[in-house]
This record gives sequence, structure tokens and C-alpha cells, in this order.
Amino acid sequence: MNHQYQLVFQFASDGMDLDAYLELEDEVTNGLSSHQEAVVDGHDFGLGEFNIFIHTNTPLETFEITGDLLGNLRPELPFAAGYRHFDEDEYKPLWPKGATSFHVA
Repeated sequence: MNHQYQLVFQFASDGMDLDAYLELEDEVTNGLSSHQEAVVDGHDFGLGEFNIFIHTNTPLETFEITGDLLGNLRPELPFAAGYRHFDEDEYKPLWPKGATSFHVA
């Protein structure tokens, strides 16, 4: 399936060690496995952040599902999120509420 949007969940890289973030990515992948409109496309780690990339056709719905999942798995772990159409360079911020920008390093 061709997805139109990239949704990114971003965490400060000093919040947990890399293995814990990779485990979290696996949990998100498993949590989204029944949501046919989204697939986890990997991660990057560095420059002070850990990013999980999700390809989706429904970025707002996928954000809600993933945000709820993260809230249940790691309620103490703060994150930011944003999405963009693959034809665009700029991300639209989704979280935290009131954010006016979102960037991936």
C-alpha cells in the first residue's frame, strides 16, 4: 500500500537508552499491526533525539492510536509528534498541544 503521509514520534535521546527505545518501537509496531492504514517505517537516533517514523494515509487517526498506546506503555515519557505529506518538506505539529513547529534533526 502506498502511504501519503509520514508521521513522526520524537523523544529526547536522554530519556532512555537505545535498547529501551528499540523495544518501544517494537511495541508501537505491534500495536499498529491491525491498523491497515499505517506501518512503522523505522527510526533514527542521534542529535539529541530518537524518532519513530510511521507511514500512513490517516495521520490524525494514527496519531491518536499511537499516542494512546504510548500513554499506556510509557506514561512518564514525554514526546513530540508531527506529520507531513511526502510531497512537502514542512511538518505540521500535532503534539504537544499548542506547538507551533515540529522538526526532525
